[in-house]
Amino acid sequence: MIDTLLLCHLLDWHLDDLSRNKHDLYGHVVENFVATELLKLLSFSELRANLLHFRTSDGKEVDFILERPDGTLAGIEVKTSTRVDTGAFKGLGELQEATGNDLQCGIVLYAGKDIVPFGEKLFAVPLSALWQ
Repeated sequence: MIDTLLLCHLLDWHLDDLSRNKHDLYGHVVENFVATELLKLLSFSELRANLLHFRTSDGKEVDFILERPDGTLAGIEVKTSTRVDTGAFKGLGELQEATGNDLQCGIVLYAGKDIVPFGEKLFAVPLSALWQ
């Protein structure tokens, strides 16, 4: 669904409930929000890229991949927590291993406030960076 607020309304979710992660589907709704924001950003950006998903046969995944025409990639994982650790980068590590030098950066969007480096080309970035 393209309108995340409409989705929440149809689910009869209230904003104060969402801020407390009260619902089981909360993470999926946040991923939906990020997907629609990325599509919007790509529609008017000078950056030409396809929005994709990465998943291995054994279930390791990265929520979003931006692939440029030259084959370079950026991976984006979405987490609803206010803190992240190296475990949040597991799927991005798989992507990095599978694509080698094609992966230019890996980002975990999270509910925190700071940009935090997690190794070469890997960063935790606040969700708010999507609209700031």
